[in-house]
Amino acid sequence: MEIKINVDEQLHGIKVVISGNDLTQMTAIAKQLQTKKSETSKFVVKTVDDIHVITQSDILMVSSFGNELTVTRNNHQQLVTRKTLKQFLNEDKSQLFVQISKATAINLNQLSRMASAFSGNYYGFLTDGTRVTVSRRYIKHILNRLEGNDENETI
Repeated sequence: MEIKINVDEQLHGIKVVISGNDLTQMTAIAKQLQTKKSETSKFVVKTVDDIHVITQSDILMVSSFGNELTVTRNNHQQLVTRKTLKQFLNEDKSQLFVQISKATAINLNQLSRMASAFSGNYYGFLTDGTRVTVSRRYIKHILNRLEGNDENETI
């Protein structure tokens, strides 16, 4: 792979051009560049006592029970807010989170590996060692997202 950087004083902002003969590789590079901005995306969590502004990349996973959403951070701090999982996922413009079960979504950047479990389900292991159960209903979608395909498909 060859990388060239040209500085054009006449341009306002940044323009990125990716060229080559491997469409799959070029698409993967473009998606990687698009998701880099998500690391600075903020998420506001209104709890009973406070309003927390946290970086989305600091979130390991979110779980919902009815209208209560529990946000679990990297430091294992849990924040509870009044929101549904569907609302949270709709607000995730960076496409950083993926649903793994009816009530849980994880940060894809925090997923370190997956292993087979019982009856077609999988276990997902997060970077902090947390094990989560991934429903077989969501496996195909997760694999597509990890491979860089299908990012806007809804289940």
